[in-house]
Amino acid sequence: MLYLYAISQMPKAAPPNIASEAIDGAGRVEALLCGDYLCWVSRVSKNEFADQLNERMQDLEWLATAGLRHQRVVGELSTRLVTLPARFGTVFLSEESLAQHAKDRKRALRAAFERVADADEWGIKVFAIAKPMARAVAKDAGGADYLKRKAELLKPRTGKKLDTEVQNFITALTKLAVAASPGGKASAGQPGLVWHGSFLIRRKDRKKLESALAKYATSWKGTRRIDCSGPWPPYSFVGEHVQ
Repeated sequence: MLYLYAISQMPKAAPPNIASEAIDGAGRVEALLCGDYLCWVSRVSKNEFADQLNERMQDLEWLATAGLRHQRVVGELSTRLVTLPARFGTVFLSEESLAQHAKDRKRALRAAFERVADADEWGIKVFAIAKPMARAVAKDAGGADYLKRKAELLKPRTGKKLDTEVQNFITALTKLAVAASPGGKASAGQPGLVWHGSFLIRRKDRKKLESALAKYATSWKGTRRIDCSGPWPPYSFVGEHVQ
């Protein structure tokens, strides 16, 4: 089978050689011409990546290794070409079926490439800084009371309505971004997490992003903390056309 990592636009020169190891640790990453685009694939075992994929994904060690290999290939590609990453585990039975997939989504692919051109994804998280627990404990307070109070401080805050300052922060970044995507449930259980999401930012606007983050980080000192990760390939902004 063919394992798909990403779809890229046709480079002006020859396609680059990808040094990152393939998803199975044995094959090589190659570029297949699919109409106006290049599909970056490696040839994998149907048994491992189709018939037994669900069972394999229950093996956390296998999943971590394969996921890292996938990300490394996509990361290397995105530094050299305008790239639309494919979702982990996307496979095709043949070169013909992959080419037909790209052909059927030609219009959507064109729009997606226009959206992500010269842009990177940035992950943003806002955490509430917990107030220090009182040192003084009532004489009749036991360990259970302590643990209860500590648990309250560590509860994720994503279920609460966002206050005006956080809403203003999100609005400011959204205006700066090409596109924005709210975070999913995977990170929602982090202690103190107030909000998280991803933003697609043009590279020419990176300093504007950094300035906005610095402004809010300064004004929120002691009450909230901002975590920013990136730049990443535009995983959250490719749409379903490469899946």
